[in-house]
Amino acid sequence: MLKPVKMVKIRVIGLNVYKSTIIDDMHDLNVIQIENTDQEVAKVFNVPTSNSTYKLLADNLSRFKGFLSILPERAVKEKKYFNSREELLDSVSKVPIASELSKLKDDEDKYYSIIKENQIILKPLEIISGFKEDLSILNNGYVESFIIETKTENNNLKTDYSVVTALGNGYSIITINRKNEAEFLSMLSSKTCGIMKVPELSGTVTENIKATKKAISEAEASISGINSSLNALSDKYYETIAQITEQLEIYVKEEEILSNIASSENAFAMEGWIPASEYDNVTNILNKDSNNTIIIRVIETKEDPPTKLSNPKHFRIFEFFIRFYSLPEEYEFDPTLIFALVFPVFFGLMVGDAGYGLVILLVSLFIIHRIDHPPAKSHIPKKISGFVLMIMGKNSLKTLAKALIPSSIIAIIFGIIFNEFFGFTIYPVPFQISPAPVPVTHIGLLLVISGYIGLAFVTFGFVLGIINNFYINHKKAAIAKIGWILMAWSFAILGLNLIHGISLSPTEFSSLIGYVMLIVGFVMVIAFEGTLSLMEIPSIISHVLSYTRIVGILLASVVLALVINTVFRTTLSDPFYFIIMGVVILVVGQLFNLVIAVFEPGIQGARLLYVEFFSKFYFGNGKQFSPFGSHRRYTLKKFDKK
Repeated sequence: MLKPVKMVKIRVIGLNVYKSTIIDDMHDLNVIQIENTDQEVAKVFNVPTSNSTYKLLADNLSRFKGFLSILPERAVKEKKYFNSREELLDSVSKVPIASELSKLKDDEDKYYSIIKENQIILKPLEIISGFKEDLSILNNGYVESFIIETKTENNNLKTDYSVVTALGNGYSIITINRKNEAEFLSMLSSKTCGIMKVPELSGTVTENIKATKKAISEAEASISGINSSLNALSDKYYETIAQITEQLEIYVKEEEILSNIASSENAFAMEGWIPASEYDNVTNILNKDSNNTIIIRVIETKEDPPTKLSNPKHFRIFEFFIRFYSLPEEYEFDPTLIFALVFPVFFGLMVGDAGYGLVILLVSLFIIHRIDHPPAKSHIPKKISGFVLMIMGKNSLKTLAKALIPSSIIAIIFGIIFNEFFGFTIYPVPFQISPAPVPVTHIGLLLVISGYIGLAFVTFGFVLGIINNFYINHKKAAIAKIGWILMAWSFAILGLNLIHGISLSPTEFSSLIGYVMLIVGFVMVIAFEGTLSLMEIPSIISHVLSYTRIVGILLASVVLALVINTVFRTTLSDPFYFIIMGVVILVVGQLFNLVIAVFEPGIQGARLLYVEFFSKFYFGNGKQFSPFGSHRRYTLKKFDKK
């Protein structure tokens, strides 16, 4: 749980007759990250392979994806198992809708084009609906006409080659000699007016509006008929097409792997990483499906294995933050569990207000529900939702919301302890612990506690670093970290003595202990890391003191809330309009403080772990384990088959 999954690299050698079966197994096992075969082995298996099946499957996949894009979606109630590529291709041949779908789609596009064309004609016709003459007089071999918005600056558009007819609805028709079109349009370019061409039609406006609306209505009726046909096809074939498409995607992936496997005329070889715990199961399945003709061996390698994290279900959401920073190597500690336990406490402590914690909790629950159950129509402004989704995707936003649930609950708990609810004290007067929230009246105590937290985490980080370095046989680095622990504690002891007025003379026992630890640590660091490493001494001190920012951020939020609430209270005895102003200040100020209460504790809480803690033991730079496989929604794995 505190370490990534132990990985081993295997080599598989088998007969070509079982090659497709083995790849099928590997796909459905979904525990093998296939790698390029060792060059020495590849030299033996170097016969080029032709793969005619790939093109057939890929072409059908493209067609069936096209079917799904056209057909209305339907729920897939059952999962189907395909025993072989031959069975799948046989199922493909039993879906004879390609020509019908193509015709329906072409007709649909045609009718949508008719609607669009007639809507373009309809708009200017409705504007000039008051024009009673035949439209042919506005556009013919000699003249052409335009619709313009009637504005004061456009009253001088009339020239010796144009006639302006006011329509009385904010628009005018201007008819010009066709010979002067270029001159007229050049003159219009200097005007700020909308311009629209009068359709070149004959007959009255009323007749043409009626004919245009009829054409639109008939096209819409035809589209409705097409939709009925598409729905009927979906009812009959959608489930089958979805199942076939998914299996085609899987087989295409498998064929791509098959094309790149090192092969000879009769055999093949491939390599890949698997979790060590899966080795026996994989071996048994592959042996069974190859009639015990396959050879599977764990191979020695100097390559760094890929990283597969293994954490309890409810802690996996915090893997997002570890991946954001860097994945651990296989031999390192996986800090996910530590992050999951510590970050919510840091966040809750820095928020320290039951009111803000409650709002963060409710907003987090709302985000999760909203993403899982999106409404047909959102009332949240698109600019706000678009901006949020531009920063992070829906899945990341949901993960962040889930991570804030325990953090907000701890913020509520600390808010009750600190006697804070949106900056107001919670307890009734008879039971009130202090006239102000606890962080204001006990700043010194909280700063000391945060200092001890910093010392504990810096020490814990070095301890993990010692274990990591001993594990990879970096004994000098491990011993040097013991020296850093001694130095960190010596600075803490001497610093506390200075704060409490205790003598720093070596005759004082606690100070003597501090000096001894400092000298021993100093010597160990120089001996095992060199003199240049002493440049890190200020960093160790700053990392311990950096944890006091927990109290700093908490106090900043508390003081800001107190200021906002005080301003609000002072307006309650003033005239009505001052009370309204006070309410506005209260609401806006509290919202502003709430935003700070989300971002600042979140950023600083993660920073304390990433920088001050992880830097003591964490190397990172692990590669994500990516096993060969797919998520099946509509089809069954061979191991799920009854």
